Amino acid sequence: MNSVIIIKKKSISLLDSKTNSIKWTIEESNTILGTYRLDGYIFLYTFNGWTTNYTSLIDLKTGKFHWRDKNLDIVSNCIAIDNKLFFVNKKFKIISIEIESGNQIFEEKFPYKKWYSTVYPQLVVYDGKILAYTKKNIVKVDMHAEKLIDFNFKNIDLKDIVSMNDKYNISVNRYNSSGSGGDAFVYGAYAGDAGGGGGDAGGGGDGGGG
Repeated sequence: MNSVIIIKKKSISLLDSKTNSIKWTIEESNTILGTYRLDGYIFLYTFNGWTTNYTSLIDLKTGKFHWRDKNLDIVSNCIAIDNKLFFVNKKFKIISIEIESGNQIFEEKFPYKKWYSTVYPQLVVYDGKILAYTKKNIVKVDMHAEKLIDFNFKNIDLKDIVSMNDKYNISVNRYNSSGSGGDAFVYGAYAGDAGGGGGDAGGGGDGGGG
């Protein structure tokens, strides 16, 4: 409860506010866009100054990278559950990666994508199932069969839905200002949900899309 994350334009640090001491500092060559705190992890979002945004994952306690500088191209909301991150990329593919290792373990294209469509499906955990939906179609992510399966809601009309949220929905691909002109940005690092769905937005960011 005493951890405070300090973000500058080109560095991120963890401060122990009880002892007023810096536990670790990471210097970045790319510009820091923001972060998202999830349990014992910090998602770090950076920009190379040209065309690409990157996502990296830092261990909160040690300041070590689990992985870094992935260009994930996230265009949907993100779901974090069972140490897995689910999202949709710019190619309309539903992707899952292991949070800690960064390894991709699932990839399937949304089957109802029209050639002219620019509306990407969104994700939700519904009765323990990972669903990808638009206002016309919905599919279930079947990790065991490694495919997408048609799914139907009961008593819910898809065309009326603006968005769906649950405790697994995290903001790793949403921008929030983390200060301007290189000024330091400071926020507390509080414990997230033990199920992998809670987090503490601190500057927000982009899930590596760019």
